[in-house]
Amino acid sequence: MTQTIKIALADDHVMVRQSLAMALSADHKFEVIVQAENGKILLDQLALKRVDVVLLDLQMPVMNGWLALEKISAMYPSIKVVVVSMHFETVTLKDLISKGVRGFLPKNSDFQTLINAINEVNDLGYFFGGKISKSIVRELLITNEISPSYGIVTLNEKEKETLRLICLDKVPKEIAEEMKVTERTVDRYRSSLYKKTGTKTSAGLVLFALKNNFFVLAD
Repeated sequence: MTQTIKIALADDHVMVRQSLAMALSADHKFEVIVQAENGKILLDQLALKRVDVVLLDLQMPVMNGWLALEKISAMYPSIKVVVVSMHFETVTLKDLISKGVRGFLPKNSDFQTLINAINEVNDLGYFFGGKISKSIVRELLITNEISPSYGIVTLNEKEKETLRLICLDKVPKEIAEEMKVTERTVDRYRSSLYKKTGTKTSAGLVLFALKNNFFVLAD
């Protein structure tokens, strides 16, 4: 039986917390065991319960997400923190990474993206949403500030080309036209890439490609 991913939600908006908890709990793979309206309550609960992933809002009363993050990193380094916010500037991203953040999710993301983010950060160590600059991700990889874990992956030529075009932000129709195949075939290549790399999203594939030099950004 697959072990459930134990989740803590930290957000000062009650409706946001309750809605997320209800939606996530509908999936047997997730178990929301902590709901906190501020960083202090979150830390109090983490002292009592084992948590795998924290979804953390930065703007909270009493103790904000920044301070809570520092304490989580120091006291519970095995917990993977995903920051949920509307704004991710370059400096903020690097600062958050240095403080131990493993993932970034825009607040306007759809629910499937949230599920994918939790799975990727839990299984591979990191998650970067599609709106995060690829150049920033590459810089973080080069400086060893992030080190996602992938198994040994062998891709065929069609999968490599599909991966390259995904990294160029091509949509399935464009990929199909360039590769002279059907969109259904592109979907098959993409599904194979997800399975082989253990990723769940295009952003995850880009991270994999950059880390393993399947795609190199022009300087």
